[in-house]
Amino acid sequence: MEFAIPDMACRGCANAITRAVNRLDPAAKLDADISVKTVKITSMLAEQRLIEVIEAAGFHPSAGN
Repeated sequence: MEFAIPDMACRGCANAITRAVNRLDPAAKLDADISVKTVKITSMLAEQRLIEVIEAAGFHPSAGN
């Protein structure tokens, strides 16, 4: 799944998202591209749950792309 995260500004932001997702799914794989503000996530978690986790970390994701 790929998410646009317009308020992801730096590597620290990407790391915060990675930590939040990995707390619930330690096997999740994340690939953040800060230059285009997207995160690709491979996880067993449902899309809506990933959105909730990212929002809880303080970001505003939108699915798609």
